[in-house]
Amino acid sequence: MPTVRKRRTIKTPSRKVTRKVANKHKKKVNVIGNKIIRDNWDKKATLRQNYARLGLLPSLNGVTGGTEIKDEEELAESEQKSLEELAESLTEEQGIIQRDEHGNIINVIVGKAKTKEEIAEMMERDIEPVKAKTDVVRALEAQAANVLKTERYQSEGELVWAAKLVEKYGDDYEKMFWDRKLNPNQQTAAQLKKRIHALLA
Repeated sequence: MPTVRKRRTIKTPSRKVTRKVANKHKKKVNVIGNKIIRDNWDKKATLRQNYARLGLLPSLNGVTGGTEIKDEEELAESEQKSLEELAESLTEEQGIIQRDEHGNIINVIVGKAKTKEEIAEMMERDIEPVKAKTDVVRALEAQAANVLKTERYQSEGELVWAAKLVEKYGDDYEKMFWDRKLNPNQQTAAQLKKRIHALLA
């Protein structure tokens, strides 16, 4: 006599694990977004391979595995550069532990406390533009540069609303926030300040 699980499998044959069912999760990526990427997409390659060929990053959080190491010297050089950049950005509570191929600790880099001037300097530092490596990236950058920005025009109603708030409360945005009639959407004091400055500028 078959078990309950076996009987269920006999009743619903779709539950049987066959090659067809097992391969259902392997869906091909169908690019429907940007025309430049769509035209240069290779359907036979994986998503990661396509991104690498086009000069794009598949993940902004760094590589998590599954990539091929081709040139060890180049890799070591890039690792050293990124390590120096990371060490510069560390705070006093953070650190980096360097290990060798056997897992032994070879170096510990501890972050230093930064002064307000150093933090301000880091924030103001210009990020150097990265040169486009592929034609696809160049085309995407040109496309992004040519996008027309549409100006947002203020409606009469918005101007009247802002004028009423200013007339009643002046520049006291905290009181504006608590006015349920003039501020039915309960916008915060900071949001009201930003909108009123934009409308009445």
